[in-house]
Amino acid sequence: MLARGAVAVLLSYERALPLIGLGCVLALMRPSHAALGAGFALLGLYLGFAARGWLIAALVAGPATAGRLALPGPAACFAAGIVLAVPDRLRAWLLPAAALVIGATLAVAIKLVDPSFHDPNFLRGAIAASLWLVAAIALTGRLCDRPWFRIAIRIVGSWLIAIGLMLGAAILLPRPSIATAPQPVPQGLAPPGQPDPALPDAGPLDPARRPRDAGRKQVPSAPAGFDPLRQP
Repeated sequence: MLARGAVAVLLSYERALPLIGLGCVLALMRPSHAALGAGFALLGLYLGFAARGWLIAALVAGPATAGRLALPGPAACFAAGIVLAVPDRLRAWLLPAAALVIGATLAVAIKLVDPSFHDPNFLRGAIAASLWLVAAIALTGRLCDRPWFRIAIRIVGSWLIAIGLMLGAAILLPRPSIATAPQPVPQGLAPPGQPDPALPDAGPLDPARRPRDAGRKQVPSAPAGFDPLRQP
């Protein structure tokens, strides 16, 4: 279950993309601000696990319950994109709130995809993979701290905002119903003596018209008690 928990985080874009964005933010910040952001992310992760029942109940309160359960991913992408796309002077102020949202939504998303429900190894694998991904991106980004890297980070932030908005809108907006073609109303039966409109070859009934077998020689029927096997 440890491997399944790690795979559930690393191979899911709605869980991996916000963590990649958080790692990029921590790579751009000062060590003190980065440590504060990491602490708020861990706090959000703890609060998400502690209040997962209330958060999941808030998600399913309303129509389209199955779709609303996928909202943590777009919300985390939007939070990570906002803190990446803002100017440098505002990033330090938005980082604690964004990290708190990313951690809480990650906890809810992990619980929603947990197939064991009670096995702690799945949670351990998912949390370990999340911490590894954020740390790897943050440490690698510090080695690549160049002017072009900061421009690329803001572009990635705009992509994350667009992904969060599009996925959230696809979940929340009602889907249009497919219009069905009107069914033809069946016609009533024709009254006696009138032609049936469903039969194009039917013509009006003429009482004076002779039947088709008129004038043909009729074969006489056998008398009662006649048995051909007993004839001489």
